[in-house]
Parts: sequence; C-alpha cells; structure tokens
Amino acid sequence: TRPSDPDRNLRIYQAQLDAGKELEPRQQFYYGRELYYHHRWEDALETFERFLEDGRGWVENSIDACCHCAYCHKELGHDQAALTALFRTFVYDRPRAETCCDIGLWFFQKEEYRQATYWYALALTCARDDRRGGFVSPDCYGYLPCLQLCVCYSRLGEQTRAAAFNELAAAYKPDSPAVLRNREWFRSLASA
Repeated sequence: TRPSDPDRNLRIYQAQLDAGKELEPRQQFYYGRELYYHHRWEDALETFERFLEDGRGWVENSIDACCHCAYCHKELGHDQAALTALFRTFVYDRPRAETCCDIGLWFFQKEEYRQATYWYALALTCARDDRRGGFVSPDCYGYLPCLQLCVCYSRLGEQTRAAAFNELAAAYKPDSPAVLRNREWFRSLASA
C-alpha cells in the first residue's frame, strides 16, 4: 500500500542524493518508480537508464525498469523508443505476458492488428510464476490477451474467431462487462 504522504519516499531518496549518498541498485530502481508515479517522466527515464546501465540490478527489477522506460517514453511521445524499451526486456529473460500485452497494445494502438494478435497470442503461452518475485498482472495471463484477440480479430473481419476469443476471455471472467457487451454485439451481427 502507498503511504498516506505520497511524497514521503521521493523526499527520502532526494535527501539521500542531496547528501551525496549513492543509491544502491534496488534503491535506484524504486527511486525511478517514485519519479514515475510523480509524473516526472524524464527524471524517471534517466534514473531507470542509469539503473540498467549499472547492470547490478535484480533480473525482475531490470525487466520492470525496461517497462517503465517504455511507459515514460510513451508519456513523452517517443513511440518508437517505447517499443524498443519493451523489446529490451528480452535481454534479461524469456518474455513475460505483461510485456507481450504491452507490445500487443503498441501495435493495436497503431491499428496494426495482425502484429498485435501475434503478441497477444504469445502472452497466452507465457507461464505465470508468482515465485519469481516480480510484479505480476494476473489478467495478462489469460483474460486480457483473449479479450484483445477478440477485438483484433473482429477489426480484421474474422468475427467467428473473434467470438471464440471472447468466450475464452469469459472462461477467466464470466461476469466481465466487456465480455457481456461483446456477446451482445456478436448476437446482433448474427441476427442482422
């Protein structure tokens, strides 16, 4: 949970830096996250890049730092750099479903649905491992990629395939408002 004073951690790190103290890799990583949470995109990006260049960070933190570099680049309007930062996660370990979903979203937002389907389908093959200690987004390991594959295939004109992925998403979250809306939409197409 976040502390009641949202600036507390940022002030602590800033005071350490102002006092000339060098942050340990893990502290540097969390300092970058604090900068990100405070919408200081350029400062966060610089901190994450230093953390990654140092090369002493834990694998899970390094993967997360790459993702946060991507989010910062996106906020700064650096679309291509955002995608490159996501691909950089593969240097550290096999693809994570979260990263595959982020890459899928990058292509989806560009309306490049075929490329997006590749990354969402790849997300479905990634094994979730809560023991590795990294940040896990459970929806990326089933529900979200299925739902996004439904939308992508629908936009590609493949309604039968799209409906099948909507039902796969329903297996993860049967009462999802998105799944229920999609079902209605596919019913309306069938009756038209």
